[in-house]
Amino acid sequence: MQQLNSEESMRDKTIRLFGQDSLEICAIGPSDLENLRVWKNAHRQFFFHRQEIQPVQQQEWYAGYMQRPNDYMFIVKQGGQAIGCMGIRLLEDGWDVYNVILGIADFAGRGLMGRALQLILKFARDRRHRLISLKVLKKNPAIGWYKKNGFRITADDGDHLIMQHFTEAVTEP
Repeated sequence: MQQLNSEESMRDKTIRLFGQDSLEICAIGPSDLENLRVWKNAHRQFFFHRQEIQPVQQQEWYAGYMQRPNDYMFIVKQGGQAIGCMGIRLLEDGWDVYNVILGIADFAGRGLMGRALQLILKFARDRRHRLISLKVLKKNPAIGWYKKNGFRITADDGDHLIMQHFTEAVTEP
């Protein structure tokens, strides 16, 4: 398991989690909003909100996000370059993983997003040890990636699946 080093200021949501190989996970700030918007728009067919996000909508989302104390959106960086993002938020029934996006396809297959996800899951469990789950559209190709990273399908809910994280990754036939 990677060593987790972190710096944190809850007042302004400044959080940095450090992994190995120059992997850094930082809470988003205003300068990250355009990357988030572009990445989400580029992959919107795989998300529940499929409409194109305009800059003003991204700003409005960010203002609301900053008011939610148990909602964390992170930028994943490799060697200082932003390569993706992922969020986790505490809801009534546990932690919810959301908006996992590899923004720069050149970084696919290197295990960076998987390592970032594990750091974020540890971050959440260190705050409050609760169930960690996610909802994913059935047509989202990330389902296999989630399985590889320790999630199992626990429910089929029409157009999407509910997946729950288990400590050990599960290999399915």
